[in-house]
Amino acid sequence: MDTTTIQASRTNVSFVQRLRAHIKLADPVTWISPTLTTFCGAVASGWQGGFSLSNPRHLALAALAALMTGPLCTGFSQSINDYYDRELDAINDPSRPIPSGRVSLFGARVNFTALALATMLVSLVLAQYNPLIPLLAVVGLVLSAIYSIPPIKLKKHFWLGPPAVGFGYVAMSWVAAHLIFAPMTWESLVVAGINGGLATGLLFLNDIKSVEGDRKHGLQSLTVAMGERKALLVAYSVIAFFEIVLLVLAAMWGHPYLAGFVLLALVVPIYSQVRLYREPNHKNFLRYMVASNPFVALIQFISAFVVGGYFG
Repeated sequence: MDTTTIQASRTNVSFVQRLRAHIKLADPVTWISPTLTTFCGAVASGWQGGFSLSNPRHLALAALAALMTGPLCTGFSQSINDYYDRELDAINDPSRPIPSGRVSLFGARVNFTALALATMLVSLVLAQYNPLIPLLAVVGLVLSAIYSIPPIKLKKHFWLGPPAVGFGYVAMSWVAAHLIFAPMTWESLVVAGINGGLATGLLFLNDIKSVEGDRKHGLQSLTVAMGERKALLVAYSVIAFFEIVLLVLAAMWGHPYLAGFVLLALVVPIYSQVRLYREPNHKNFLRYMVASNPFVALIQFISAFVVGGYFG
């Protein structure tokens, strides 16, 4: 889309449409994972001396932490990514707020700057419960920035981009929430890392959706570098590896129900995995995500309750 078209479309945008576009720039769908992971981290802090589901103050603190990790920090990451990927989005998704002309470049800069400042403000409020929270917020913001901003632009490096997001958002959201309520335990830290690893595998898988634009703009995503089928094998292997690690740990910790659930998570998606590998198209991609994503989400919740001591 050329500059003239963008400017013309911008003049026809109402205030309400512009406001909705600014919210979309922060991509609310992406807030779900870190928000849920934050509550899981709180639960993992332990039902004795940590987070209590029946304590309204604890619920409010967890919600504030989720606001920091989800809408604010993750919103910042999506907003700044859209700003630096506007040319790529013009190919992959021209309906996005910037290429469609609903948000100006100046407006986008205001958007991600405000989200970064709000993230830090909330982290300072939570610092009274643990002084490490602002540091984790800074790390999250820095990872978000260098993921998108050249010349570093971690997303250009397919072995660095997905782990930066998976471990930087999912694992750190878990850790931050745990630290608000109790000192970190090694079990919670390990499970936080496992869930970050699962997110990394799903992000490797996500590269398939944008391969056309990535290839045209010289972005070396995993799919561009290795091809769709090899990229799928990497994604499947990463997800399976972390699920197997959790299965083994669950068995060692004496939680056969968690081990059994993880085994289901390994076995159930196999059919859709094979189908997607044979025919790597959008329809089969959605089928696989429907088959696998609920298990990944439930693994987070169940593992949080396990390390929090809620089950035996």
